[in-house]
Amino acid sequence: MFAVRYGMVEAILFSHTPSVQLQLSLLNFSLLVLSTVLIAAAGYIINDYFDVKTDKINKPEKLYIDHGVKRRVAMLAHMQFNLIGVMLGAYVAWRAGNVFLALIPFASSTLLWFYSTHFKKQLLVGNVVVAVLSAMIPLQVLLFEKPLIENIENLTFLYATVICYAIFAFLLTMTREIIKDMEDFKGDFETGCKTMPVVWGIKASKAVATVFISNALLLLVFIFFKLYNKDFLLLAIYLFVSVFLPGTWLLFRLYRAHAKPEYTSLSLFVKFIMITGVLSTGVIYLYCHGYNVSI
Repeated sequence: MFAVRYGMVEAILFSHTPSVQLQLSLLNFSLLVLSTVLIAAAGYIINDYFDVKTDKINKPEKLYIDHGVKRRVAMLAHMQFNLIGVMLGAYVAWRAGNVFLALIPFASSTLLWFYSTHFKKQLLVGNVVVAVLSAMIPLQVLLFEKPLIENIENLTFLYATVICYAIFAFLLTMTREIIKDMEDFKGDFETGCKTMPVVWGIKASKAVATVFISNALLLLVFIFFKLYNKDFLLLAIYLFVSVFLPGTWLLFRLYRAHAKPEYTSLSLFVKFIMITGVLSTGVIYLYCHGYNVSI
């Protein structure tokens, strides 16, 4: 969120109007980030709470509920994190001048609860919920700055850039969720979860994950054609080396993967691609500030 705020939103606004000020103060934006972190933490807690039986099979070494953390303590922490997170989000929405933005943290909290209790055991539904919430992270930064952005003309590049990041986050998260389901196949099968590998099989799940990875790579190709000129050559090269090539390698390794340890390593590798993608905001920042690029 900080990378999107300063590497994209603030940087691109600066390239249009150097004297522009962001809508939210650093304190209020930090509270928004804290709100997101607390709601995500609450989601992890409640997911572990309802997933004890499956985790005993899939990852007994990472079982914390009833193994060091009592159930009532976990539930209390979940409720407190959610309450504080939603209240902070509502406060920042009020400070941003649009109280309807408070629906974002509230909806995120609600979706994470139902994800843990119902959605994750249903075919595709849980995967889509997590992917949508991931895509909302960069969009949320833009939405909270929107009242100010609306007063500035010719910001197609800003909207397009943030939306591309959101789409890329959705595609990669869907990929990772499917790979994680393949990794957790045994426990999900024995506990009756209707995940994609359980219902459709590993081979079909690989094919679906391949479609999402391929679409992410096609999105990058589209971006290359838009950036590949003297002004944006460095950004195009960065994305090719740090995102496109690793994504291609992921595609190849997924096709050859067969054992749980391989799916575990691939899941971690998707995280790596996400990180390198986020770091590309630093290149955008350099263009907008260091080289005074006209966007």
